[in-house]
Amino acid sequence: MSTRIFYALNGRRFDYDREVKEILKALATDEGSVDEDDVIEYLRAHTEPLAPEYEATINLWLTRIEGTDQLPADHDTVDQESHEPNDYDDDPHREE
Repeated sequence: MSTRIFYALNGRRFDYDREVKEILKALATDEGSVDEDDVIEYLRAHTEPLAPEYEATINLWLTRIEGTDQLPADHDTVDQESHEPNDYDDDPHREE
């Protein structure tokens, strides 16, 4: 449920199925065996923009979370070429 809320707060709908359990199990037991491209393809195939009628509710939630911005006018903000939609590649706190 927390993943669905995370997606919703970002203007997206995550409609997963039983395959996600297999992906999570593989990540937990042997992360190196998981094909990153397959996971990204799965996530994109099961994610879509939220219907516009949810925008007001999401913006209300976001106003109650300190330090967050409201949804951008264009919900489809994920760079389709990037494998890190949240810019973790540029994380200044990440150890190299």
